[in-house]
Amino acid sequence: MKGWKILAWVLVILFINKSVIISLWQESHAYHIESCDEFSQVENASVIHQRAWKDLKYHADYCLSYEMDEATSKRASLFKNKISNPKAYSYPEFWGKVYRQLAEADQPYMKKVVDSLDHISKVDSLSYAAFAHAVVKMIQDIPYQYILSEACTSDYSDHPCYGNQRYGITSPVEFLYTLKGDCDSRTVLIYAILRHFNYDPVVLISKEYRHSMLALNIPAAGEYLTIAGEKYYFWETTATGWEPGIIPPGMDNKKYWDIALKHEL
Repeated sequence: MKGWKILAWVLVILFINKSVIISLWQESHAYHIESCDEFSQVENASVIHQRAWKDLKYHADYCLSYEMDEATSKRASLFKNKISNPKAYSYPEFWGKVYRQLAEADQPYMKKVVDSLDHISKVDSLSYAAFAHAVVKMIQDIPYQYILSEACTSDYSDHPCYGNQRYGITSPVEFLYTLKGDCDSRTVLIYAILRHFNYDPVVLISKEYRHSMLALNIPAAGEYLTIAGEKYYFWETTATGWEPGIIPPGMDNKKYWDIALKHEL
């Protein structure tokens, strides 16, 4: 009888250890690209996106899955469509007011995405800079689309086009739902995500270049703007491979870049 009790305890201990090992293995591998196939799947009135991307600088592979319901995306679209043209004295001020309204209105509805990113950060013990790279490169990895305030035409045939969008932008929630975004759709989304994690991102805009870039005060090298005594490095978000501090060719005259959106302390 005593032998049976000892055997039973051994089996219980083995079962517990096996469960712990399986749990730890699943947690540590949940975001590795080897076990992650990208897909977008519609279920009822929601869409589930699973994204996989690489960060060559940190030799890292990431995977993230999140759900966004159609009603939340429609709410974001209705809010955007109701924004009246802001009173502004300049081009960057006008767009800054539009961007701020979109970012602040959508932030409460991005919980599933930021929770997944927070999990990645904790599981992989990412540093402050490494996590910023993970976020930006997730958005860089999503293929570029033109977002137009008017209907799409053959003039925009080199990339997919999403037309008749107020202000020619998808809001953070709209972008996360549709995966359709151009330059400022991306910079405003990244701004909203990084603000949630207490970074101090800046959205830059250029009327001359008709473009938007991110600027971030993390350790880097290359081109930057000095803002409040700190170096904020330019960061291109519309395609993979761009590191902070590199400005696309033909857009490197800094006098044509202005701050559109920055966190107000």
